[in-house]
Amino acid sequence: MNVKKWTLLFAMIGVLLVTAFANDGNETAADRRDQFKERRAFFKENIKPKVDAKRNILEKSISDADKKEIVRLREELISQRLIENEFFFEARASRIKGEEVSEDLIDELKAQRIVIENLYDEAKLIANKYRPEIDDLLVELREDRKEWSEKMKPEGRKFEGKRGQAGRRGPFGHEDFPPMGRRFGSGGEGRLNVVTFLLWDVNRG
Repeated sequence: MNVKKWTLLFAMIGVLLVTAFANDGNETAADRRDQFKERRAFFKENIKPKVDAKRNILEKSISDADKKEIVRLREELISQRLIENEFFFEARASRIKGEEVSEDLIDELKAQRIVIENLYDEAKLIANKYRPEIDDLLVELREDRKEWSEKMKPEGRKFEGKRGQAGRRGPFGHEDFPPMGRRFGSGGEGRLNVVTFLLWDVNRG
């Protein structure tokens, strides 16, 4: 995995988190940072080991050709998400300055989402080859999901609160800007389904 890509990705996520903290009138930046650290620690200690164990079972069944394609898709998704994050950073900066997000930038974001969705569609074709086994492996993880969700909720509110309401309108307040659909394994926000499970990287920290 390209270390430079990972470093840039986490740096941009960090900047987005900092700007989010700076504009939250209901919680202090310190509280939000503490919550993020607690949720990340819970993920690494309680969720990732279980998902890793199930994914290692699946790995034994995947053909060498499909393993190579999965690696390619993971790397391409990271590259495309980096581009997407750059667009989000630019849009966020405009909002902070009190400016409207340009229609050109909105179009760029929509186009980037299509690119990412197409990559997920490619991954789904592979996942469907191993669908019965993946479904069986996900049964236990889905049973644990409710408990994980409860423990990872920010204190005093649910995940689907303000963020969920904003998502229906689009992250920057545009009615014509649909919310992002599937996300690739990002801990808190990632949806564990057949595709994200196939793409899950046990070597990722």
